[in-house]
Amino acid sequence: MGPRGQNRIQVFDAALVFTVALALRVIHVLAMRQSPYFDHPLVDAYTFHEAARSIAAGDGHPDRIFWQPPGYPYFLGLTYWVAGGVNFLAPRLLQAVLGAAAAVLTAWIGARPFGRGVGLAAGLAVALYGILIYFDGELLGVSLTVALQLGAVALATLALDRGRAWVWLVTGTLGGLASLVTATSLVLVATFAFFARRLAPWCLLGAALAIAPATIRNVVRGGELVPISWNAGVNLYVGNNPRYDEVVAVRPDIRWKDLTAEPERHGIWTKTGASNYFVAKVVDWAREDPLDFLRLQLRKARLLLGGDEIFRNQAIYPSRAYSPVLFLFLWKVPGVAFPFGVLAPLSLLGLVVAWKRAPLLAWIVVVYALANVAFFITARYRAPLIPYLAIFAAEGVRWFLVDAKRTARAVAAAGVVLVYAFSNLGAGPMPSRMNADAELVLAQFLHRDGRLEEADRHYRISLEGNPNDPETWADLGALQVDQGAFDVAERSFARSLSIHPEESPALVGLAALREREGRLPEALDLYERAAHADPKDPWPRVRIRELNRALGHVSQRK
Repeated sequence: MGPRGQNRIQVFDAALVFTVALALRVIHVLAMRQSPYFDHPLVDAYTFHEAARSIAAGDGHPDRIFWQPPGYPYFLGLTYWVAGGVNFLAPRLLQAVLGAAAAVLTAWIGARPFGRGVGLAAGLAVALYGILIYFDGELLGVSLTVALQLGAVALATLALDRGRAWVWLVTGTLGGLASLVTATSLVLVATFAFFARRLAPWCLLGAALAIAPATIRNVVRGGELVPISWNAGVNLYVGNNPRYDEVVAVRPDIRWKDLTAEPERHGIWTKTGASNYFVAKVVDWAREDPLDFLRLQLRKARLLLGGDEIFRNQAIYPSRAYSPVLFLFLWKVPGVAFPFGVLAPLSLLGLVVAWKRAPLLAWIVVVYALANVAFFITARYRAPLIPYLAIFAAEGVRWFLVDAKRTARAVAAAGVVLVYAFSNLGAGPMPSRMNADAELVLAQFLHRDGRLEEADRHYRISLEGNPNDPETWADLGALQVDQGAFDVAERSFARSLSIHPEESPALVGLAALREREGRLPEALDLYERAAHADPKDPWPRVRIRELNRALGHVSQRK
């Protein structure tokens, strides 16, 4: 028996939490099939999907050295393989099961220090939590990360009671597996090792064994000692630089390629060296301008506590238009961002009054929050904190209603109101449309699929959100060429070049129009500009050779 009654949830409790969580997630996933993004994963999701296709086909992961942690692509690839090929529904349904299991694990973990009622309340909170439901329906590693982390925490809770080496070994192994999905999970491994004390080597051994296959593969295939992946350095720089808002918003276009190619321009060709190069840039900036560096860290801490769900590649709130579950459980209006704007003040109350009774959970919250602030803040990376915050929020509410004395209750209420105001400052209204970058990528997919009218519509939606994006105007021009609207396409290419005179796709598109008109010298000049603007694109050089040959023949005839 725990201090407030039973310190474990019952079978009925677990069944209730699992059923509620699974039902909501399945309803959400099935509803999201109406979204054009359901079978058109974007940016990171697309990268994971392409790697998973290669893995499922037996060709292995395409990276010689893993750019991103490889755990989720292998999970997704195994799902595709079992499903008999690419299947956009199967992994999402499997993630719905993982999300339901995470809710049950939350209930079990919360009940250990705080009793059955708190555990059940926390489990139901996770079952109903909108952003977790959302990510359980996305081709991203959030669901797998949360489930693996909670499994590791549950085992660590048992290990603290029983002190057995093999339990710490398995705890470390699950923590290591979570790190192969989201590398910041390594801070949990360090936290486990601290609490394991004399048995810490067993925990660290388990994590090392889990990570070793990725490390060995990076050495064998890439020739470099990279423990998991080499994107840590550039991600650290993205979240720690004097132009934070600009850099964190860069999508994987020519600007991103230019950023990631920066080490090569300084003669650094190894992946380890590239990662270290960006780490050094962060260190240099922090040393040269410590005040601005500290100011940015405080701002990121504010964003971490804010109720708004900050997207990385794809806006989150517009998905409410397709999902009745998100419509109910994920929203914001002026004055409140639900649910995180409510969870944050309640969980901080619970942390203040109850951290001594659950020190492992308290340290996990602190350490993982600091890991988020060290990089950059998005809903996707904040999500693993939610189960532990839900536990402390449930205990905070129980303490306030049952145990708090009058004076303590008044102080606590004032603190909650203050944190609530801080967390919900500036909340609302919600964006009703997808962000322009996501609309652009979707339009590009539809264009490649030959769905020209749909692609045209999404290009124009993208331009409504960002009318000065040269890439979108260039792509729209290419679409108009495919539709036979050559005069309109020329105006789109010209608009692109007026914004960015060296936009290579626009130069190539306009050059092709000049070829069609028989204005070969002008076409040649445009192709030469395109080759200079994007040296890695072979097509302009091919056309330059052909046009030089054609112009040479013309001169000979004259």
